[in-house]
Amino acid sequence: MTRAGHRGLPSLLAAALAVLVAAGSLASCGLASDDTPRALTVSTTTTQPSASPTSGGTAAVLYYVAGKSLVPLNRNLADRRPGTVLNALLEPPGDVETGRGVTTAIPNGTELRGVTADGDTIEVDLGSDFENVAGPGRQQAIGQIVMTATEFPEVRRVRFRVDGKPVQVTSLTRGDTSVVTECDFAELLPTAEQARDLDLDPAVNQRLALRRADVERRCA
Repeated sequence: MTRAGHRGLPSLLAAALAVLVAAGSLASCGLASDDTPRALTVSTTTTQPSASPTSGGTAAVLYYVAGKSLVPLNRNLADRRPGTVLNALLEPPGDVETGRGVTTAIPNGTELRGVTADGDTIEVDLGSDFENVAGPGRQQAIGQIVMTATEFPEVRRVRFRVDGKPVQVTSLTRGDTSVVTECDFAELLPTAEQARDLDLDPAVNQRLALRRADVERRCA
């Protein structure tokens, strides 16, 4: 071998060593040393949105009639949106509740055409079958809807429509009006003594006592 060849040998060894180091670096990074395409594994984190307070199975409070009074009953519904709750209210109470003397003043066949919200006021649009009740029964029916709607803390006032047309309703304290609140029907809630006479379920009495205290505070 010539002297020039001896001088070129270290350069060849250095180049080979560099290739080996580069290959090792690729392997340590998880990449293949050949030219074959391979999928990269990407780690991702998915954050699920928190459940809405009005979504998912939950309990809601609906008001029915016992004697001449309005009484709250719990219902397990798919959600607590006003439309869902008021639609459920249009259904009659169950057999067990009926056996305890619980009824509804809302006429059979009444449909909920829509519910719209404007600040602390909701407007309830009912089908024409709602007009099939008058006198004290109509006051109870209106009271059922108002007391149920105002179980929502953000709802304070209720307006009514029938088949899309605005209607006035009768407040027990203010006469005919276009807007009512829970205070207009507070006297339809039974007193503690009246509730005992109605032989209500203990859970109903407990819920009733809470609502009665809340209404007394708000309507004082």
